[in-house]
Amino acid sequence: MARENDIDIRQWVLLLFVVLLGAGLTWSATSESIRSARAEAQSSFNAAADLYVDRVKGALTHGLDAASDLYSYYAAKEDIDHATFQRLISSYSSLNEHRKMVGVAIAATRDTMGELEAYAQGRYPGDFSLRAAQDLVGASESGVPGSRDQRAFYLLYVWAPSEERSQRWRGADIGAYMPLNAFLEETLAKGEPAAIPMPPLETADRSCVLLATPFVSQAGAEGVILQILEMPNLLNTVASSQRFSSLNARFTSSWQGGAMVQEMMIIDGTFSYEAFPPPAARPWIASYTVEIGSQSWTIEPWAPYEAYAVDYGATVITASVCLVLTGLVVFIVWSQTQRAKRVVEIVNRRTRALKEAHDELEDHYRMLQNLNKDVEEARKSAETANRAKSEFLATMSHELRTPLNAILGFSQILQEQALGPLGDKRYADYARDINASGSHLLAIINDILDLAKLEAGKIQIEQKRLSTHLLVDRVIALLAQQASNKGIELKAEFAGNMPDHILGDELRLRQILINLGSNAIKFTNQGTVVFRLHPRAFATGQAGWVLEVEDTGIGIPEDKQATLFDRFTQVDAALSRRHGGVGLGLAICRELVDHMEGTISVRSIQNVGTTIRVHLPLMEADPETDDDGMI
Repeated sequence: MARENDIDIRQWVLLLFVVLLGAGLTWSATSESIRSARAEAQSSFNAAADLYVDRVKGALTHGLDAASDLYSYYAAKEDIDHATFQRLISSYSSLNEHRKMVGVAIAATRDTMGELEAYAQGRYPGDFSLRAAQDLVGASESGVPGSRDQRAFYLLYVWAPSEERSQRWRGADIGAYMPLNAFLEETLAKGEPAAIPMPPLETADRSCVLLATPFVSQAGAEGVILQILEMPNLLNTVASSQRFSSLNARFTSSWQGGAMVQEMMIIDGTFSYEAFPPPAARPWIASYTVEIGSQSWTIEPWAPYEAYAVDYGATVITASVCLVLTGLVVFIVWSQTQRAKRVVEIVNRRTRALKEAHDELEDHYRMLQNLNKDVEEARKSAETANRAKSEFLATMSHELRTPLNAILGFSQILQEQALGPLGDKRYADYARDINASGSHLLAIINDILDLAKLEAGKIQIEQKRLSTHLLVDRVIALLAQQASNKGIELKAEFAGNMPDHILGDELRLRQILINLGSNAIKFTNQGTVVFRLHPRAFATGQAGWVLEVEDTGIGIPEDKQATLFDRFTQVDAALSRRHGGVGLGLAICRELVDHMEGTISVRSIQNVGTTIRVHLPLMEADPETDDDGMI
């Protein structure tokens, strides 16, 4: 016993060692795979962000270069007029693409303002005047007019996509807004082009970038070439590639030694007021410091986590393989160490299992014998009860029909006053009501009797020669009065290839037509009821013919059509109370159609009409056939 315990302990120690070793290897490999997948997703985002930032920087730098080209032309010919400036900008796509304004601003003091105004008036066809700071800054959300000692920056030349904006900015002091004045003075002091996110001089320009290229004219006047560039449009062009479609960015720049800071955030090509970092779940974020001219920018591209989601497929595969290998080793170790012991246990277990199975089979055999007896007794009881029910229905139907026929006969005699006048018209009305009620009760009893016969299998379908035209004409004649009372037109339509004589049970076919036609008239308030006959083969290729009854009545709701042919089923209880009936007519039609080996279906649209179709096997009668065969 002690030796067996030692063997069990060694087995458990070995298994524990294998499990721990496998778990450690699985954890190590899975962790490395996760780090690799995350690094790959991060690398993909970083590569896209690098290229994105490089393209944005290139686009802005290109704008500064284009302004330098403009200055070269301006320096070569300083006496250009307004019209020449407009044509120059309009024809140079690098200066007008995505621009809201391109202008030349001249730095001026109160002493040089008159000279500047005189110079400008000589180059404009109309009046030109330098406008006070309030004309422009007063429209700003946060603009603060500059002090009287600072230099003004009057816009001498202005190009804008709209003439209204061009006229509004022409001659205005853009340096009256302190943040812009500080930036322009710093740009002139450095003597190098620079760019900043546009301070909110006007609400419409919040999503713009201001590009400034300094120059000194031949006359010694300092000035800057200004470009207001719409950043969303520029970014949409830069990020037109599918690779950048999910990238957004925040742009930040500062001047005056960090005393003034301006930023903007563009999300999905639109200026956003949201806080940064954005509220997206676990966004990818990167930060870059780039030089736009002489200005330092911080560009922070970001994207939702889903855009560069980590692919854990390799991680799942790695973990699965490690777990499978660990389980396989554990299984091999366990199976080898337990083999001998398992053989003995298997033999003992099989012996016990065989004995238990034998006992269980004997119990099941006895149970099945008892169940067979119970089932046989239940079947006989059910057959007896069903037979008794059918016999009772048939007997009661006959017993009820006998007095009903007498009631109907005497009520008709009273109604017609065959034996002499009754003396009071009300007695004739009462007799008419008795006759109508009795007729309705007799129809219900006949339906119950037919249903009982169908259940008992006592209905036989005859195969006799009959005329299809005569069959429909007789039904229409029987229903004519009912239809006439409601103002409904009865029609019969026969396909040209419908045989005149077929083999069938005329009585049962007429019963089906009467039930369907009576129902159609009952639930049709106006319009027509059409009886339509035409041949149509079954899907199996067997010859067949279709009998349709179509009305323009109230229709049947779609959810009620499935139970339309069930026994004692009414589509609408309120309508049934109004029109009468207990829901047996269509059930009897279905039973008769089943006995004729056919099918019955309904197609209905509420407030449009209903079509009930009976599809039966077609046996065309020979001209002299008069067979009394039965099926």
